[in-house]
Amino acid sequence: MSANSTQIFDYPPTVELLRSFLPSKAVLLEEKALKKAWRIYIYLKTIYGDGISLGNDKYINSPLAGKLASYEFSFLDWLSELEVCLLNQIPKQLNQAKGNSNSNKKQQKAEEREKAKENICLLQQLTIEDIWYQMFYLQAERDKWIDDFKYFYKISETEIQHLLQLRPFDSQGDNFTNQTRLYRLDFQISLANAEKNHWLKAIYDSEQKLTGNYFKVDSWLQLIPESLEKNNHQQFNNEVNSEYINNEELADFITRFANNTQKRLLFTAEFIMSANIKKQKYNALINTLELNWSKSDSVKPLKITYKKFQTSRVITTIIFPVIFYYIKRGPYLYAIRPTEFEDENYYWEGYRLDRILDVEILDWDNEQIPVKLRELKDENQLPTPEDVEDSLDADTLGYAFWKTQKMMFVRFERNHYRNYIQDTSRQKIFKEINFQNFQELNSDLERFFNNKEITLILQSLRGQINEKYVFCIAKFYEEDIDVFLRILIWGKNVKVILPFELKDKIFQEIQSTMKQYQEK
Repeated sequence: MSANSTQIFDYPPTVELLRSFLPSKAVLLEEKALKKAWRIYIYLKTIYGDGISLGNDKYINSPLAGKLASYEFSFLDWLSELEVCLLNQIPKQLNQAKGNSNSNKKQQKAEEREKAKENICLLQQLTIEDIWYQMFYLQAERDKWIDDFKYFYKISETEIQHLLQLRPFDSQGDNFTNQTRLYRLDFQISLANAEKNHWLKAIYDSEQKLTGNYFKVDSWLQLIPESLEKNNHQQFNNEVNSEYINNEELADFITRFANNTQKRLLFTAEFIMSANIKKQKYNALINTLELNWSKSDSVKPLKITYKKFQTSRVITTIIFPVIFYYIKRGPYLYAIRPTEFEDENYYWEGYRLDRILDVEILDWDNEQIPVKLRELKDENQLPTPEDVEDSLDADTLGYAFWKTQKMMFVRFERNHYRNYIQDTSRQKIFKEINFQNFQELNSDLERFFNNKEITLILQSLRGQINEKYVFCIAKFYEEDIDVFLRILIWGKNVKVILPFELKDKIFQEIQSTMKQYQEK
């Protein structure tokens, strides 16, 4: 792994990983060994990882994670630069002394030491459970961790709960130097002078004496237990498949063959981006959105500049971003915008990622933010990604969940229905309707159709000849382009009978297409 690799230390603190941090003779069951293993985990998460979230705006982060392998640092540097937030306080930033005068250097050293003292006091408050509980936020994961600990050390859950109350940074001393001696030894011995491999590279002076400073190593993947490395990636793949692919059969299929030791699956999906957007600009947009969503309970509004089509005018507006939705060919940012109407607070918009020209994160106290948007935040009424998922009905055609739901009445060629609708997930959307189940579906019909339209449906059912056709009803989102395209793709195999607006729109599109081909 090179110094600028995207590989980060993102492994959960499993029993197996914690055991790998200790010498072969050490036993994780012993309190000193357990505390040491958890300290090493914290070091690695802040030096090579993305920090540690403790929930409720509590966290431990370090700028060292973004430094190159050529960056030189000491234990004191790590401790003083640490961003520790445990009490909803704003972490104090170090002042960067300007100039090279001895007085400035002295002042900077004094400030670093004071910041280090503050951080060690905060770290002393942490119990193992504080971190353990957040790193394994699912009860099933916590239960598995406890079961693994029992398996290795044959102790009761009561004893494990006692161990979880230990504080990794509880070393005492009559002064700061003595208080941190154990942790400096962690860096020197456990991280930089391990028996076989090391997590840090110690720096020596001209006389081959340790300076107390370190470099990151170029590669540390070989230090991760092989089984854990495999399980971590397998777990990641499973999570991605099950959480982000809403078709269970497809998610299961990908999971089974993507984890094969030999490549047995090719998966193609379009990801269409405008040729006008430069890679650098695209990455800047992605990074800004990722940063804004990094803490789910402190998402801020965005000021975006957007151009829907090449011929459209450029607009600048303020939105609250909720979720990305990959639809067919590319990702759309689903967000809300406050309305000017008294009876509505906001409406939804989908912004295709490559058509966003610029984006800026706004603080909530910014005067540009509309009053309605700020009121939604104050009243805890801002929509969440879970709200979006709940709104996407599995039995409704389309993706524009914020649009009005309507119902279509369609006629399929029977062979097409058998081959592409029957016994598939589409059958949940396109429900067959006939004389036998007409009364059963009557309440759905009355919700979407008037009496005249229901009469037309009955006439169509009576007009079936030799069961050549299958009639269906299907809910859909009004003015959803995907609904329109889906019907067109099926061509002559389907005919929309109701609603008339959708039928006319499709008819006009077919006429326009025919005109194109009739021209010489």
